Amino acid sequence: MSVGHPQPAELLAEWAALDAVSPGDRLFRSRRLDRPNRIDLRAGLRETDGAPCLIARSQGASDGLAMFETGGLRLSRAADPGGILLVLSLEEPSRRDLFAEVCSDVVRSLVRSEDEGETDLLPELAARLSAWRVFLRDQSGGLSRRETVGIIGELLLLDQLLDHGADAVGIWTAPDGGLHDFELSGHALEAKTSLGAARRLHISTLDQLDDIGLASLHVVHLRLVEAADGETLGQIGNRIEARLENERSRRIFRNALLQRGVLPDAMPGDGVRVRCIGTEFYAVTDEFPRLRRNDVALGIVEADYQIEVRALSGFQADAAWVFGTFGAPGDE
Repeated sequence: MSVGHPQPAELLAEWAALDAVSPGDRLFRSRRLDRPNRIDLRAGLRETDGAPCLIARSQGASDGLAMFETGGLRLSRAADPGGILLVLSLEEPSRRDLFAEVCSDVVRSLVRSEDEGETDLLPELAARLSAWRVFLRDQSGGLSRRETVGIIGELLLLDQLLDHGADAVGIWTAPDGGLHDFELSGHALEAKTSLGAARRLHISTLDQLDDIGLASLHVVHLRLVEAADGETLGQIGNRIEARLENERSRRIFRNALLQRGVLPDAMPGDGVRVRCIGTEFYAVTDEFPRLRRNDVALGIVEADYQIEVRALSGFQADAAWVFGTFGAPGDE
């Protein structure tokens, strides 16, 4: 197998080789992978039906690891004479290639963590599988152009927060399904991104601009243009990852990207190339043009609407003050 971690094709070959092995009296026939060293990780086949599996022998508490079945993959526990097994299995044979990609990526994440000195790999296994669960649950296909532009906007705002000394990865709540894109100690940012001449901001829910319970809420409008010398989503992600100071932050960032629908092996140069030509901050106050759940008639459960940017001129906020609320030293 490849040095470091198995490639998807190598895992497919491993499962094919196991298929030729005579059945036994255990739940799985399996072979331990060369890496990582600190966790017993195996490519396997389920004896009952020959389903490919990635099997980890739990060496610690795994109660916090949520089991799931989504996108044709299932994570479950199984009892074995040697202890409890965590089993990622393929339940839809037509998704065999995707399963190999997922397993290869999970192994790569564990090897990377081990190489950085991590001794307990179970938390990383749990985090990466959780990120894949979100990806498989939310993505029926690739990212749309609008989704791509929206994620680019979030990343460019994250990049600016890093410039001002904030723990930007730690407060990026959008990947975890947060109501707002960034939040810290009651202060929240909602990134809205436009490409080209668009002068309207898209609001997708009644709760998105609700500031109840918040110390402050700001809409951040990132204005992008397409440019041959611009950056793609993949390039922006790689650049930000390189800025992060430690492997833990990089690991959290990679998992967050996957949860937002960005595949780990996507070609960095593919996709729309953009350049940011401006960032404006708007304070959401009582007079801010918005719809909230308490504002609409009983029976209306959701709303999707647009706001004219020119209507927000009276709500413009000082960028330095906003960055200061997110832990940037010396800006408050």
